[in-house]
Amino acid sequence: MARYTTLSPEELAEIVSHYAIGTPLKLAEISGGFGNSNFKLTTTEDTFLLKICDEKNPAELRKQIELLEHLRQHAYPTVSPILQKNGEALFETPNYRVMIYPFLDGGTPKPSQRVLTQIGEALAKLHHIPPLVELPRFPMGITQITPFLKEVKNTQFATHPFFIWLKSELEWIKSELGKPLPTGLLHGDLFLDNTLFDGDQMVAILDFEEGCHDTLLIDIGMTIIGCCYTAQHELDVASVHGFLDAYNASRPLTDKEWESLDCFVHYAAVAIAFWRFRQFNVRHPDPRSAETYQELITRSANWQSVHL
Repeated sequence: MARYTTLSPEELAEIVSHYAIGTPLKLAEISGGFGNSNFKLTTTEDTFLLKICDEKNPAELRKQIELLEHLRQHAYPTVSPILQKNGEALFETPNYRVMIYPFLDGGTPKPSQRVLTQIGEALAKLHHIPPLVELPRFPMGITQITPFLKEVKNTQFATHPFFIWLKSELEWIKSELGKPLPTGLLHGDLFLDNTLFDGDQMVAILDFEEGCHDTLLIDIGMTIIGCCYTAQHELDVASVHGFLDAYNASRPLTDKEWESLDCFVHYAAVAIAFWRFRQFNVRHPDPRSAETYQELITRSANWQSVHL
């Protein structure tokens, strides 16, 4: 779990006092996730998810809140933040930004054809929803990678094996990214731990922090990389077929999308590997997570070895 911010009992009481959710009784860390500090909050009224938003600035968070409301209006299976007594969803202090959500029962599923069929249906539904005005482009992709390569050019990281791999992958991926392919509303980070299942029944798609307007195939590649591998990072071919068949039944891929699918699976792996390397080796050095980027390199290599 990424944990960047903690709360004192006094700070917690101050936050909760702005909501009509009772008095805080317990705050427990929630494992999983990389970009925020997440806690299970128990009060005298109910149980909630308290999320300290460590990565996004207030403007980005307000756009995220707007997107969640947009999804709610389209009956999309996700969860929206609870409003404070003043009607605002985002609680801000000079030190942190907080959102509180209903706590949904369920857990992260293991990859299976049934699970990925439901995720495929949910992703296709998302891609049918019109995007909001002024959503950013995919925030973990080439628009972030290119300036970062310049930033580390004269540092100790310039000769790191990761950057040798990254540059090699980008050499052939860049030409594919410029092709005219369908665009729309993206989740941007659809890994299994951003889904919630009750057994093998989907409850919700979570964590739209990377919601954006870009090439739809980014989300498809990301879902394969994030949801169709075992804990040992081996490709689950049946899950891939379940996902693609369900998605294609609702939003048929164009011939050009099928041709570019391989590239966008690798692009998704590159984007997440880049984000993890930058996050845990450069921005917030953390020995516990410093090598997690390697998981994406392994998944990318294992995708290459399989012909669907």
